[in-house]
Amino acid sequence: MKRLGLLLVFVAFCFAAISAPTEVTDIDAPGYGRPSLPGMPDKVLIAPVGDVRAIMAPQGKSIAASGSGTDVTVIYGDPTPDPDNYMEIKIAYSTDGGGTWTTYGPFSGEIRRIYPGIAGSPDFDTNPGELYFTWQESPSGYLVGDQKVMIEEGTPSASSPSTPLSLPHATEIFPWITSIAISPDDPLNVIATGWSYLAGGNNWAYCWVSTDGGYTWSDTIPMCYIDTDGCTGHLQMGTSGYVVYNYEDIWNWNGLDIVYPYYIESTDGGFTWSVETPLPEVPLLQADAQFWWHELDGMVINDELWFLYNDINQVFPDSAGMWVFHGTGSPGSWTWDITQVGNYDLATGVTIDDTTWSYVISQYPSISHDPVSGRILASAKANWLITMNAGADTLASGAHIGGIYTDNNGATWIQARPLSEWHNEQIVWGDWNVQETAHMIADNATFTVWEHDAELNIYFDGGPVEKVGIAEMKDDIASLQFKLAPTIVTEGNCKIMFTMSSPGEVSVNLYDATGSLVENVLDSRLEAGDHDYTINTSELANGAYFVTLETPNGRVNEKLIQLY
Repeated sequence: MKRLGLLLVFVAFCFAAISAPTEVTDIDAPGYGRPSLPGMPDKVLIAPVGDVRAIMAPQGKSIAASGSGTDVTVIYGDPTPDPDNYMEIKIAYSTDGGGTWTTYGPFSGEIRRIYPGIAGSPDFDTNPGELYFTWQESPSGYLVGDQKVMIEEGTPSASSPSTPLSLPHATEIFPWITSIAISPDDPLNVIATGWSYLAGGNNWAYCWVSTDGGYTWSDTIPMCYIDTDGCTGHLQMGTSGYVVYNYEDIWNWNGLDIVYPYYIESTDGGFTWSVETPLPEVPLLQADAQFWWHELDGMVINDELWFLYNDINQVFPDSAGMWVFHGTGSPGSWTWDITQVGNYDLATGVTIDDTTWSYVISQYPSISHDPVSGRILASAKANWLITMNAGADTLASGAHIGGIYTDNNGATWIQARPLSEWHNEQIVWGDWNVQETAHMIADNATFTVWEHDAELNIYFDGGPVEKVGIAEMKDDIASLQFKLAPTIVTEGNCKIMFTMSSPGEVSVNLYDATGSLVENVLDSRLEAGDHDYTINTSELANGAYFVTLETPNGRVNEKLIQLY
């Protein structure tokens, strides 16, 4: 039996006795801040870490939160004195929404690389055995490696971790970069993955399947070959045995080999897998686009696929940005909608009076979902660039978690306020690292864990998902429901749609990528209600344009790409 028996109780008692818990409390974070919600404090110190790999698994997850948001757990690498093997596995729990943390462990010897993953059901705070951890155990060098799985047999308030278990034949494939996922149908159905990459590896991704809650596992199951220049990705389970795995591999595009996002699927719980399939080509793809191991995420939401990736290539700002791939249909025959939801061009900002708020993304994209409201959040490490006085003054807010969200399944996207402390002039940009930038739960709240590379500490941050405008802006821009259809124009016409909540003067203008006015589409007083207008783009040169909608209280911009 999974959760019963005197032997397991005895083992749990021993772990609790050996792994003395440590309490850590909230600390102040000066600088640009936002109000904390009750139970969601800013910048809570969790623990010191060995290095960034203490929480980083390329598209894995190192934080899990219960559906209520009360219980949160993190797996990480605690520092050791060994200069060659400077981490050991620990876990940390909070039972007050991230305000205070209790740590347990170590659950490994002294190792160098861990790249951990975590998965739990929404009920892991009350149902023992529905929370799982996996990690890589590699000592100094790349000559040996193992992959372990551990089960939380208790609850965060009474932690009882199982004895870590080596996955079958894991040491024979030289695993690197782990991931683990749990079935929404059955919390005892779990899949773990590893990439055979270390010395002696063959560059195949493998998985193991468990149907008894992680106590017995299948042998290694080959999934796909991944080129050395690519990288393994993120595993997600849907209903009825559906599993999807996204990663980066080499794609021949216009005669050039580039690194590009791929995915494979399983409809039998991970035992067999589809052929490798690249995601649809994004508009204005560049030959030297950078698809690195921290630039891709994926999720199954209501039996639909959602992938998020960002290209941080600033040489080509038209292609740089964050892209959402939304797949509808069924496995093997998805129909894709592609939306650019954040980039480096200030023209995509929201302007009120003399101030423009521009969301500038960088790394670590995450897609997450509130199952109660249906809100979907695309988040990343970001800056706010706040431009005032007609461009004369610009303030960069500093590294933080930024996001853009949708309440209508991707039809429109809204800029969110910063989801974490604005660490302006406190943390060097390159020292701020995060794995899952925003883990969304009920009531539109987000949790995350990030690492300060200079301090070698990990912190917890939590924040509400609110549109820009709660404190900074006067007008409710989102109420305009401004939308272009299509945003990528291939037939010479683009429809502009918006809603006026009250009568007022409205101006709609089309600008090119340099900011020069191309056409005044509309300049009139309109009544309340829904409005739509058509722009004829057949005479426009191919490239990026911006459509602005202005009211007496503000302006909102949307991007249009002409490929006619």
